[in-house]
Amino acid sequence: MIYLYAHTNMKKNLDSLRRTKALYHFLNKNGLECEILVNDYRAQLLGRDWGLPLATTVETIKDIDAVAKRGDRVIIDSDEELEGKVLNYPHYFEKLIYINSRCKDAEYKDAHIINVFDKFNPDLNKKILRKDVKKMDKTLLIYGDSDYSKTILKNSDLFKEKNWDLYWGIYFFVKYEKELKEIFNHIVEAEEYYEAINSYKNVVSFSLWSAVEAAICGANVKYFSFNEPKECYIDLLNSLGIEIVIINNKKTYKTEENIINSIKKFDYKQEILSILTNKV
Repeated sequence: MIYLYAHTNMKKNLDSLRRTKALYHFLNKNGLECEILVNDYRAQLLGRDWGLPLATTVETIKDIDAVAKRGDRVIIDSDEELEGKVLNYPHYFEKLIYINSRCKDAEYKDAHIINVFDKFNPDLNKKILRKDVKKMDKTLLIYGDSDYSKTILKNSDLFKEKNWDLYWGIYFFVKYEKELKEIFNHIVEAEEYYEAINSYKNVVSFSLWSAVEAAICGANVKYFSFNEPKECYIDLLNSLGIEIVIINNKKTYKTEENIINSIKKFDYKQEILSILTNKV
């Protein structure tokens, strides 16, 4: 069996689940049956709403071996610490593929390491694009899947009177919705995420992977950040022609046309398929 582990928790975005969705459909299309592991029930249900099979929940990366057994193949998309018995996973499982979504190189001895920012090919995610959806001339704000510190409310002056809609992350506080409805025109529920990024003409995103997916779906995208983004973020955003707005520095810059698509793109999903099928 092949297990895809996506790290999910209420204080972070579900970027790992989004990447897992794309990878699941790619592997399934190529005849490989997979099961999905996540960390919480809400992410499990949301994944099902996004077109994934119902996942199994495990507490942390250290509990993957409570489900996956010796001889199974495991793909990990997580930024949890690689320590303890997790370091033995490459020897316990038949194959261990680690998707590194950090800007720096990962050290995971004897694992197959895939560096997302070196080997991301947006063309492979075009399955999420729905050509039959007519785009609305409206703007959707995606802050992320959680707003634990109520950052949106604290910075409401940035959004007031813009007539924007808001993506409601699954980890937002329940009573928070009433306050945000006074700022935004309409609330888009988490289960409507993929329909929304296909149907909005404009997307403003604080979430890197949502910005990427919205751009792939053909939206005009601006990536907002309170501080200077990491260099690997900038490279990826540049490759897709996404405008970057740095709020605290009051700085805005656009990608030069000759830079767009000039960054080398590598088919990392194809590499994963090759590893799983013994073609490398």
